Amino acid sequence: MKLHFKETWRRTKAVCFGLLLGLILCEIILRIYNPFPFSIKKGKLILPANQTKIFTNKWIKKLDEKIYYSRNTLGFRGPELPDSISKLTSIITIGGSTTECKFLSDSCTWPFFLYQSLKKQDSLIWLNNAGIDGHSTFGHLLLLKEYVLKLKPDYVLFLTGINDEEIEQPDEFDLMTEKKVATNSFKGFIKSILNHSEIGRTVFNFYHVQIAYKKGLIHREINPKELINVSVPDSITNKRIASQTPYINGYKKRIDQLLLKCKEAGIQPIFITQPSLFGDYVDSATQISMGNKWVRNSEVPDNCILEEKILEMYNDVLRSLAGQAVIIDLAKEMPKNSVYYYDFTHFTKEGAKKVSDILYNHLYTVIFNNSTK
Repeated sequence: MKLHFKETWRRTKAVCFGLLLGLILCEIILRIYNPFPFSIKKGKLILPANQTKIFTNKWIKKLDEKIYYSRNTLGFRGPELPDSISKLTSIITIGGSTTECKFLSDSCTWPFFLYQSLKKQDSLIWLNNAGIDGHSTFGHLLLLKEYVLKLKPDYVLFLTGINDEEIEQPDEFDLMTEKKVATNSFKGFIKSILNHSEIGRTVFNFYHVQIAYKKGLIHREINPKELINVSVPDSITNKRIASQTPYINGYKKRIDQLLLKCKEAGIQPIFITQPSLFGDYVDSATQISMGNKWVRNSEVPDNCILEEKILEMYNDVLRSLAGQAVIIDLAKEMPKNSVYYYDFTHFTKEGAKKVSDILYNHLYTVIFNNSTK
């Protein structure tokens, strides 16, 4: 019996030692090169500067097969920062994936199309796209503080809303800002321990990809003809809408902070509501009624009608700023046409061009009537 116990204990120690050695080796490798980079590390925003990539797209048929993607020395998409920026009308766009347009080539994003239209009116225009896939207003505040305010652009365009749905505080931002070990809960303790390693931060990355998948925010092509119909009971609709109150309150506070920080720095903020294919309508491209179409990977019934009601609550936060800032209600002006989207929120090349046209019509008056340069 004693011999059996000793043999079991010896094997257990050998397995534990092997696992520990493997983790240490993985940690060393990831510190040298991590193929799954993240934009936040220990409370600091890390922008992927000086990048040039060519993606081969084989999963979204509405998009080009070859996607040419680059970021300049600032870590933004667009032309390099000129030496004489003070002599130019400078514009930076901030948002999540619907601003970054990661799966559109550099010359096919709405910030690029907008830039080209504005340059036709005035060659002394400089516009950069600072959108980051997955970022909410938590990330926008960090980006503003650590990068954008130092550049002192004339205008900042914020396209926000979809990534702020149903979040009160982002674990990755809060934990990566804190260097100490959390003791308020077991979950917080484990996460704060993991935060001190590359392995832990990589685990966080995949965790939040999974969360995005469940919320239906990942990049995937949808075909209205293949979507199933889902009826949502009033009880579930009312419960979901009522549950938004704390999230909306937090979102409003962060939007107010963005507004205040811009004005304190002498920057004119322009807020843009989030358009989508949510809603109760007939898609003009396919003639399919979209209201009851299934939206997200969830055990709870969900459809376009419900998602539109929820997103509009976040868009209403921006609309409430009328009189304090320029508000462009893109959600109301953007046609609900599947030609313009490859999923419920992300734009095709045609959609990006349509977005830029709508924004240009508003910004022409704002920029050129107010320009003193």
